[in-house]
Amino acid sequence: MSKILNYGSLNIDYVYNVPHFVMPGETLAAINRNVFAGGKGLNQSVALSRAGGEVYHAGAVGKDDSQVLTDAIAANNINDKFLMRRNGPSGHTFIQVDTSGQNCILLYGGANQTITKEEIDCTLDSFTKGDFLILQNEVNNIEYMIRQASAKGMRVCFNVSPFTAELLKLPLNLCSYLIVNEIEGSSMVDMTEDTDPYIILEALAQKFPETSFVLTLGSRGSLFKIQSKDVISCKSFKVKAVDTTAAGDTFLGYLIANLANNIDPALALKTATAASAIAVTRKGASPSIPLNNEVTKFLSKTKDEVLTDKL
Repeated sequence: MSKILNYGSLNIDYVYNVPHFVMPGETLAAINRNVFAGGKGLNQSVALSRAGGEVYHAGAVGKDDSQVLTDAIAANNINDKFLMRRNGPSGHTFIQVDTSGQNCILLYGGANQTITKEEIDCTLDSFTKGDFLILQNEVNNIEYMIRQASAKGMRVCFNVSPFTAELLKLPLNLCSYLIVNEIEGSSMVDMTEDTDPYIILEALAQKFPETSFVLTLGSRGSLFKIQSKDVISCKSFKVKAVDTTAAGDTFLGYLIANLANNIDPALALKTATAASAIAVTRKGASPSIPLNNEVTKFLSKTKDEVLTDKL
């Protein structure tokens, strides 16, 4: 089993249930509010750990406001040896969740944007060739992380979210895995988001021939292209969504943890899809992420055959 280093964001999530997303100029009364430990990085670390990975979380939080974040790390058996404490505020978000379970998010980076190159070097010294590095676009010095980890022979997995045009300037060709949705993937190859996803995936594979791609398609499912191999297609499980906040992070965490544990890629994709399906039936970010035995139980009971030749 390979070690997994997640150099990722940690955010305090303030989640407001609303009848609809607030409009410009509108004052809207929220139905209720909850506070959760979140951030794409932390969510993915929780999923990685609950899926059975050996997970180390690196990053930064505020000294005074981060108890909910450090409690979540400890509760999920995530190694925090490489987590820094800052005098400023932790990253945080304001999340609206509407009655259909969809969400929109306002993000403030805070301590997530204070990571130094010296800290990165010190952290990477504890990892070797074949270990995994997980990244999202919510921390600083990503280019340095990619180059340094790749030079050590680590397998870099970059979730290019939130997507910006600046990401295309990064050495994405050094990443072993790029995880994108159809909007992000199509933008990377100058196509429209309604382009056939198989065409988008083929264009991505041609642009980055040394990289494997996961293309997520929301309720339709996902596609997994491992370099020169055939595409693996997986439909979504049919469930009633309550809150989609951590669905993508759950999916990524379970997928990479299974790959790190040398699970067959098709089964890893199916398991990740099942974990994501469970997550959307629950409220919150990291609290919604299922345990490994819950996913196993779900798969043993479902009659849905989601692996398919084509979506």
